[in-house]
Amino acid sequence: MLPEARVSLNRPEDEHERKAIEDVRQHGVHILHVFDDKGVAPEFSYTVGLWHAHGHPEILISGLKESLRHSLLNHLNRMIAEGREFKDGQSYTDVIDNYRCYFQEIPKIKYQDYLGWDMWFYDGDEFDAVQMLWPSVDHIYSWEDKADDFLRNAQEILTNLPARVS
Repeated sequence: MLPEARVSLNRPEDEHERKAIEDVRQHGVHILHVFDDKGVAPEFSYTVGLWHAHGHPEILISGLKESLRHSLLNHLNRMIAEGREFKDGQSYTDVIDNYRCYFQEIPKIKYQDYLGWDMWFYDGDEFDAVQMLWPSVDHIYSWEDKADDFLRNAQEILTNLPARVS
């Protein structure tokens, strides 16, 4: 699908698709929040449109409160619009002040289950996506031995584990 066709206002078939396209046209991103109504799987949020608007991988964040995930994804979109990049295998301490966050590539095999709206928007899986991995307030990551069960269950990891940076 041609980039112009992705954001055509003739494309949407319902109000949700229209909202997504309008958000990408106006803000460069649409943010989706996914929850499990049974309370079993961690909630997550992800972007639609970063690849289209900025050539930047889409970003998924799981486990934090929805309002925080939304704020973080908007913050990341603004930083990306200003020229920043958050790429696979990189870590940054300025996404959440004084906390190192890792960005790891999401395998395409996970796209259908986690990035469905991106697959609709791009008409397939020809885009890149990363997951932002965050620590607890004590700077502990969910994959570390010292992580408690709450932290381990809050952040589902879809990617390879990052190499730790000290």
